[in-house]
Amino acid sequence: MADCISTTSFRFPKVAASFRATPMTVKFGAVMRNLASYIEAERDLEHCDSVDPSCDAWIRDAERARAHVLDAISALHAAPILRAEDMPLRRYAELTQMLIQSDSATQFCAIAALPARFYQLFHCSGPDLTAHRVNLLIAAFDQHLHALATLSDFTDFSATGEMVAPSVTADTMWATAA
Repeated sequence: MADCISTTSFRFPKVAASFRATPMTVKFGAVMRNLASYIEAERDLEHCDSVDPSCDAWIRDAERARAHVLDAISALHAAPILRAEDMPLRRYAELTQMLIQSDSATQFCAIAALPARFYQLFHCSGPDLTAHRVNLLIAAFDQHLHALATLSDFTDFSATGEMVAPSVTADTMWATAA
């Protein structure tokens, strides 16, 4: 015999009605989509051989995806801040821009450690539903940044051509403060 159980919260209409998208949250969603495309394009390049005829197309795709992410971040910077919950989204966009444009794995790791060091600046506090929804956006975005940290473009090479592992691993750099 089957029991009927509602999986939708009784507060669903209240939750859905309480969150209003701002230009910042809309633009942040665009940054998330473009960042995911950039990560996939860079992953395609990791297994590319220079004699492969499609390598040039993959390089162009990766460069185009990188430009789209940076353009989306620029558009987010132009968006007005309408509520306090928009500030962590803007900070994450700035952080992402710095990560993509970083010159070394050491610099990448130092930048990536900022959300854990300054938790209150990169997350929303408070029991309200808007803060909770923005924190869910941030949690999803953290997964993209974790994937970005695993790309080979963000590792250093020594003079001998051997990969130098950064002192902070991808798993530890995204650990959130308790």
